Amino acid sequence: MDIQIADSRPPTVSNGLPRRGDLQTAAEFHTLSLQIGEADGRSIERRRRVFQSLRRLPRWRELLYTLVPIFTAHQQRERDEQQREAAYLQVADDMRLLTYHLLEVDELLMHLGTSPVRGLEGAAVERRIARHGPNSVSPPSRRVALRVFSWFFAGFNRFLWVAMVVFFLCWKPIGNPPQSGNLALAIVIVFVICLQASFSAWQEWITHRAMHSISSMVTAETTALRDGARVRLPQRELVPGDMVFLQPGDLVPADIRLVDVSLDLLLDRSALSGAPDPTIGTTGYTSTNYLETRNMAMMGAHVAQGQLTGVVVATGDRTVVGRISQLVMSKPPGRTILQIEVHRLVNWLTTVSLAVGTLFVLLWAVWLRPKYPGFMSVSDALANGVGVLVTF
Repeated sequence: MDIQIADSRPPTVSNGLPRRGDLQTAAEFHTLSLQIGEADGRSIERRRRVFQSLRRLPRWRELLYTLVPIFTAHQQRERDEQQREAAYLQVADDMRLLTYHLLEVDELLMHLGTSPVRGLEGAAVERRIARHGPNSVSPPSRRVALRVFSWFFAGFNRFLWVAMVVFFLCWKPIGNPPQSGNLALAIVIVFVICLQASFSAWQEWITHRAMHSISSMVTAETTALRDGARVRLPQRELVPGDMVFLQPGDLVPADIRLVDVSLDLLLDRSALSGAPDPTIGTTGYTSTNYLETRNMAMMGAHVAQGQLTGVVVATGDRTVVGRISQLVMSKPPGRTILQIEVHRLVNWLTTVSLAVGTLFVLLWAVWLRPKYPGFMSVSDALANGVGVLVTF
């Protein structure tokens, strides 16, 4: 039976927030920061050419990749890398155009249509929720159909399906007379495949339930200013223009421009940037780089010390965490060392079983059948050959 190892690693973004110490998120953050900081006109022009060239793939090349599958894997890998680079460049270019950190506070509040005294009105909140959606990062696609397919056909299961078909054919029409034992073996193999698929589904369900219980422990409320009063709101209901108030230990619920801060304000951005030490928060910009300036608090950061008042400038997938999450989800998921070793073991066993089963059928066809014609029929030879394969 094939061995399926469920990926029990926590997702990069859980409940819309990155995990503390996530090296992959930090790497994506610094990559975007470096690309945003580049001001060389030649590099910007090169980015545009790369991005446009991906849209103008020659038709003859697409047709060649379709008709000649032997080149598909290499060309697809190359194209995936180009598309990933183009996605990085597109995100970096979009974030380079953001100027929330460069505007004066009064100008920014006017731009967002909010008031530092009354905050947002109820009607304005409803319109912005309809326009921007909830303040949560989109979860990765479950791909249910692909998962179900992998449960039934991944690993050694594909050879079990072949064995089932062979046993069924050995029963009818190859078997003369039909032998009920071959039909029973075909049914048993189908039962084994379903049992293996059920075990894989149970593993994934247990992992998903555990991660959901962990993410549900996170407090998802923040203090915001609505209609002139401070209220506690679920983080999902925040919209651009909301005035929020954070205390020590609070989680930054969205991308926030700092409006008023205490002198001892420190922001812990280790979950996002990987920086081990908290950074000082200020109301004035310290860098033209959107990711490096200290008058911005990004979703996923913690208030390590002090207090702050800020205005929400981006929510959900429009935040830095949301953009990084989309980049991470666009990358094919990697496998753990244990999964690689188990996959290698399954491939080795599969190769040996195929070699032994093929050798058995060849010996029967070349030597045993000519010398002893009535010793073993065609259906018996195929059934025994597949039995050798399944035994492994």
